[in-house]
This record gives sequence, structure tokens and C-alpha cells, in this order.
Amino acid sequence: MKTRVISFADSLPLFGKVAYSICEGVLGTILIFFLSTALFPLSLAVKIVPWAIGFNSAVTGYSLLNRTQDLFSHKFTYALVAGAVKVLITWIVLNIMFLYRTDGCIFYGLDLILFLIIGMPFSGLGALLAIKYSKIKKANKTL
Repeated sequence: MKTRVISFADSLPLFGKVAYSICEGVLGTILIFFLSTALFPLSLAVKIVPWAIGFNSAVTGYSLLNRTQDLFSHKFTYALVAGAVKVLITWIVLNIMFLYRTDGCIFYGLDLILFLIIGMPFSGLGALLAIKYSKIKKANKTL
């Protein structure tokens, strides 16, 4: 017997599913950055941020398509946009946190461009993984 775990996000409308997927990536990146500042000096923690953005952008792309299933016609494009929105929100939140604590920004415009260059393709890769996984699930159901 197969059981399927239904989460809170599965009961949300389309906009809620998209927002939930983006928030997963944003909170994951902020949590990784926060924990890395607790373990490492700030100069090293800042170098970890692009890696965290890449990983959590892939999580965003995967989660977006996994939750919305077949509701989007251009899945890859929506995943790229979700990755860009996730990066932009993360950049704003981290700068606001540091502006509040240190009276200065930690990331600037060039950092945002670098994060977008990293985040959007990784979100697309996460989306491709979700598409492949859904095809495998459909193929196994027909067997």
C-alpha cells in the first residue's frame, strides 16, 4: 500500500504554492548564512552565500514544479522567474538585516547580478529534476 504525505502547501491555491516555494528557498539561504556566521568569521560566511543561493534556488525550482504539477504550460520559464524572485528577496532581506545591525550593506548591485547569474540557472536545474521525477512517477503508475 502506498501512502502519500499531504503537506500544508498542497492545500494552498496556486499563488500560495508559488509563494511557499519561493519562501522555502529564501528562508533556507538566510538560515545557512545565519548559521555560517555563527561558525565562521563574516569574511568566510559571505563566500558561502553563492553556494547557498545555488542550492536553495534549485530547491525553489524543484518545489515549485513539484507542488504545481501540470498547472503551468511553460514550466522552465516559471522556474527561472521564481529563482530570480527568490534571489531578489534574499538579497533585500540580508541587506536589511545587516543595515539594521551594522549601519551598512553587506551585498551590493554587482553581488545581486552574480546571485542572479547563479540562482536562475540552478532554479531551472531544480525544475528539470522535478520534471524528470514526475515523468518517472507517471511511468511507474502505468506499469
